[in-house]
Amino acid sequence: MIKRIPFFVRKHAITRTVKRITLEYPELYAVAQQEGQLPEKEAQELRQILTDIFQEKMNKHKIK
Repeated sequence: MIKRIPFFVRKHAITRTVKRITLEYPELYAVAQQEGQLPEKEAQELRQILTDIFQEKMNKHKIK
């Protein structure tokens, strides 16, 4: 999905998404910041959140 975002805005999209996750899901972000393997439950939850955010942004900007 990340490759569908134009390269000239990709860094901005990623950093803003991480900032959004830190504000909306601080407990999940804290788990992700810890060293080592991310637990499966949190990894799956984070994957779904990221997918939803990027899908929302892509729909907003009409990127297929």
